[in-house]
Amino acid sequence: MKKYLVTSIVVGAIFLTGCDKDEKASLPLSTSVDEQIIEKESVIAPVPLVLTLAQKEHYYKEYLAIVNQLNEKYGTSLKLDPITTFSADYWLELKDFEDMLKGRIDTSYVVIDNKEVFSPVKVPKFVELHMGSQQTIIRVDGSFDTQLSKDMPGGRQLFSVMHSLSSKIEQGEGNWTQTGYDPSIKDQGSAYNITIGGYYSYNGVSSPHIIEVEYYCNIYGGIT
Repeated sequence: MKKYLVTSIVVGAIFLTGCDKDEKASLPLSTSVDEQIIEKESVIAPVPLVLTLAQKEHYYKEYLAIVNQLNEKYGTSLKLDPITTFSADYWLELKDFEDMLKGRIDTSYVVIDNKEVFSPVKVPKFVELHMGSQQTIIRVDGSFDTQLSKDMPGGRQLFSVMHSLSSKIEQGEGNWTQTGYDPSIKDQGSAYNITIGGYYSYNGVSSPHIIEVEYYCNIYGGIT
């Protein structure tokens, strides 16, 4: 299975906007791609704190200070989520909270090649997002049209248009919010390179990420 490994440090990136098309109806999930199994390291999770409302407000201010300090020190763009979104298990001792954030500073992702050929109506890609010992699988779905090109020797199908692209967490913890995407057609119409921007939120902190995927159109109009 061919994989593409891209390593990055979470930095203040300019996010892609204006390309989402949420109105596209979601189609049934394809089972053509092998299910990805996340192997988690055996670690002892910090014990959440039981706090009063006043204590939560105090800890939230301390968390904000920690986030700002790490952003300044490492040049990252971590963002503390609103206190109203915090669930009971988000409240950690200050050191545990800082250690959790440090584990998210260096990130990488792996784009997994499709083993199957799909109709252009809905084509999945799976991306493993790695942050320290934490791994999350993001599913990307692209929708395209192809057309026969007689300009190519022997004639072949090429991409004619991209309709939409969406992404969501397929497996793992946290939340993924796509902020936009930037498609670029290449190789005379036989491939699409797409840059996706989004925020990953976990344990009360969001981080920005840029992911690149490529879709390929074979001579018969099948997409991988």
